[in-house]
Amino acid sequence: MTRRYWNEEIETLPRADIARLEAGRLPAQLSYLAADSDFFRAKFDQAGLVPEAVKGREELARLPFTEKRELAAAQADGSLIGANLCASLEEVVRIQATGGTTGQPLRIAFTRQDVADYSEMGARALWAAGCRPGEIVLACMNYSLYAGGVSDHMCFETLGAATLPYGVGQSKRLLHMMAGMRDPLAIWATPSYAVRLAEVAAEEGLSPAEIGLAKGYFSGEAGLQVPGYRERIEAAWGLTAADLYGIGELGLHCGECEFRTGFHYASTGLVLTELIDPETAEPLAFQEGAFEEGAVGEFVYTSLRRRACPVLRLRSHDLMQVFTEPCECGRTSFRFKVLGRSDDMFIVKGVNVFPLAVQAALTALQPRLTGEFRILLDQSPPIDTAPRIQVEIARDLPEDALADLAAETQAAIRKGCNFTAAIEPVPQGTIASEKKTRRLYRTYQGETPE
Repeated sequence: MTRRYWNEEIETLPRADIARLEAGRLPAQLSYLAADSDFFRAKFDQAGLVPEAVKGREELARLPFTEKRELAAAQADGSLIGANLCASLEEVVRIQATGGTTGQPLRIAFTRQDVADYSEMGARALWAAGCRPGEIVLACMNYSLYAGGVSDHMCFETLGAATLPYGVGQSKRLLHMMAGMRDPLAIWATPSYAVRLAEVAAEEGLSPAEIGLAKGYFSGEAGLQVPGYRERIEAAWGLTAADLYGIGELGLHCGECEFRTGFHYASTGLVLTELIDPETAEPLAFQEGAFEEGAVGEFVYTSLRRRACPVLRLRSHDLMQVFTEPCECGRTSFRFKVLGRSDDMFIVKGVNVFPLAVQAALTALQPRLTGEFRILLDQSPPIDTAPRIQVEIARDLPEDALADLAAETQAAIRKGCNFTAAIEPVPQGTIASEKKTRRLYRTYQGETPE
């Protein structure tokens, strides 16, 4: 019998039962936080609550949020983990860090149970994305401290895929190694690295489509959510691309299924997720075990079994649209798509702008533009001048076509995003990199591209 789900008992659980499961695990986790963490005990004191008073989502919403900067501040004095470490160091078996594109890395500890739960969430997401035992996966993520390396690698191993820990860098060596292997291969990388790797292949006289990549699993960036970006990668390599979403503090916990109807939430029973209005911070409706169909808001996470570094109402600052209509794949978890990050949003003359929207506007100008870009904000808010946007131009574009292309790019952004930008063309290969590609730089704060 063909296995349809990684964990059928959980992934097909009725939504009302999911809500009961998560509500049932919440009190024990909150009691653990209050008993073993000065950091989280202060959250209860701030709200004037005791853990026993929190029976479900309604009472949980009375507790204050946790921001990532608070967790980072707890390590500012040189503490290995900080005041939010609940487990003893004798229980800790791994220490990694978040791999965000801004700020200092946040060190995170894992117990054996934490590692197992992280891998369970990842295996659910990867199974949804089409990964199966017997596949050979080239893991081209950063293994240097960040959770996107070892921990996510273990998700593939938990599922049963043969995983090669290649890491980032040495792209030419990687390409020639792949070209010399006869077995079908899969790659796990950021979307922008798949683009950059195809460019390096062309420079080496290799045809990406003939190298033998059959599947691509992509995370770390929102590229595949942009119209045309997935198709570009699939056309270049001749592979099937699947998108994954996760955050380092919790895990690789959401993946697309074969019907591509959004990310399936794969942390059922392990993380309780709220949806809040990002402006008012008030929870959005959650009735009969489900969010309202099509609701838009920010995800807030509370871990239900994490031992070493739990989170309590952690704001993600990721804006999502949630879908609860049944999916043809049969999974009962809610689905969502990523709209952008609230902390990446900037306002130009009263217009809210997200880098994802800019990226979508640029896809219409391919192949003259590669689709890679970065926004440079030289002025602190309020922004009343045209922000600079650097865009990669195709390598074979005639120089006398640059002015017209810059004007077209400016018009495309004005039409798609409703603001005027100052366009700066840069050579192909300038922006897309082997690492997580950052799209927004606040140069007025001293942030500059590497």
